[in-house]
Amino acid sequence: MNGLNDAYVESVITKARDGKLTTAQAAAKLGISKQYVNRLKRAYAKKGASAFGHGNRGKAPKWKTDPETEGRILSLYEGKYAGFNFRHFAEKLNEEEGIRATYRNVHRILTSAGFKSPKGHKSRKEKAKHPSRPRRKNFGELLQIDASIHNWFGETLPKATLHGAIDDATGTVMGLFFDKEETLKGYYEMMWQILNKYGIPEAFYGDNRTIFEFRKLSEKSQTIDRDVHINFKRMCQQLGIELITTSVSQAKGRIERLWGTLQSRLISELRLRGITTIGEANAYLPEFMADYNRRFAIKPEMESSVFAPAPSPREIDFYLSVEFQRVADNGSSFGFEGKRHQLIDEDGIVAKIPLKTVVDIYVTRSGKRVAVFDSRLWDLVEIERRQAEPKPKPVGRPKYVPGPNHPWRRYVLKAKKG
Repeated sequence: MNGLNDAYVESVITKARDGKLTTAQAAAKLGISKQYVNRLKRAYAKKGASAFGHGNRGKAPKWKTDPETEGRILSLYEGKYAGFNFRHFAEKLNEEEGIRATYRNVHRILTSAGFKSPKGHKSRKEKAKHPSRPRRKNFGELLQIDASIHNWFGETLPKATLHGAIDDATGTVMGLFFDKEETLKGYYEMMWQILNKYGIPEAFYGDNRTIFEFRKLSEKSQTIDRDVHINFKRMCQQLGIELITTSVSQAKGRIERLWGTLQSRLISELRLRGITTIGEANAYLPEFMADYNRRFAIKPEMESSVFAPAPSPREIDFYLSVEFQRVADNGSSFGFEGKRHQLIDEDGIVAKIPLKTVVDIYVTRSGKRVAVFDSRLWDLVEIERRQAEPKPKPVGRPKYVPGPNHPWRRYVLKAKKG
């Protein structure tokens, strides 16, 4: 009661009981409600002065740790769980090590030993220039997508890029995939996870990057990326997904905050398991996402999901394809991946393609190669390069005949006239 000692509380309650103070006056002096004053009067009548002491006075706190347990906690944090943020470490103590400890208790033990949480709270700045945008109401209404290049496997190992998607309404991590760099493959593998587990979302929200938004390049700036920069957008259009892009990172704050969380939690989990390669990390990510979503995902404002049913596995394989365009020569063939190809149908008949006709080629997620020509689907077949026939070499040394204006001819003519 606002730090009042028991003797003062007893004197006020006694006066209220004896009619020297009204209940309202006693409540004002103690800073409590009138109902609480009446409760104290009844308790005082039964227990006397002990009614004003806290019920846990003299008892050990429920979560108090003994010196031996505190020593074990410190030993675990110095060794096995070195670098974990304090809240993450407290979860591991309770779930993995069989040590019951609250976050507050863990924080007290570690800070008393001189440790600082790697994920400490930063001092609050002035009022944010970009106020938080309200969450979407439905699960699957908007997915924020991005990629983060970081030292995910430790400062001494090469950086890798994590591609990810998070649901705006619930904060559910929808898909994660590692690659060496930010690639179309990374986003396609992330999309494969989403389609197979949840279905087709209504919209994506990403950066103004070449993978998401077409940028016409000059001839000097053209690179191999000109073959892939429109594919993610094409895939979205074919599936009926709205693709929204922005150049303002604060506009997609949920996935930006997700990277901060993962650069603490995921890195610690990878190190704990001794994972140092992209392949091993991708195999572990489904387990990590399930645990993360169990802890942090929330319920949407509306209970409904707006995910559309996913296509069949075969259709997904074709949707997640890379499109290329090639020009046919006068032999109905074209170059692709350093080799010559022609198109054949299911009956083995070769397509007759007019000279300089553009052929659309698709490489699916599973690696199947098909082409679209004349509104039909064709298979690609490799053919041998046509070798030019060598010209026969003349026998013996050819006779050299000087030209009509050669100086030698003029010299001979002068000699004859003379």
